[in-house]
Amino acid sequence: MKLWFRLAFCRSIFFYSLKMGLIVGTVLMVINYGDTFWSKGYLLANELIKVLLNYLVPYSVSTCSSVAAYKRHHPELNDRDSND
Repeated sequence: MKLWFRLAFCRSIFFYSLKMGLIVGTVLMVINYGDTFWSKGYLLANELIKVLLNYLVPYSVSTCSSVAAYKRHHPELNDRDSND
């Protein structure tokens, strides 16, 4: 588990996931709340929480897939992870 977190927060995976979260999250936010925001000019607190999830979910998916792909291409790390 320690290895997973080290990989998840290594510079390349972290910034790639952050970029994907921002891009995909913004698209989802515009699709889901764009009309509400543009018509009212604001979002309610419960809507803001959902907007944050629009960013968090793609970030999490990107991080999990990047770590899984990295470990798949570096099988020697799988043995090391079981020792952590």
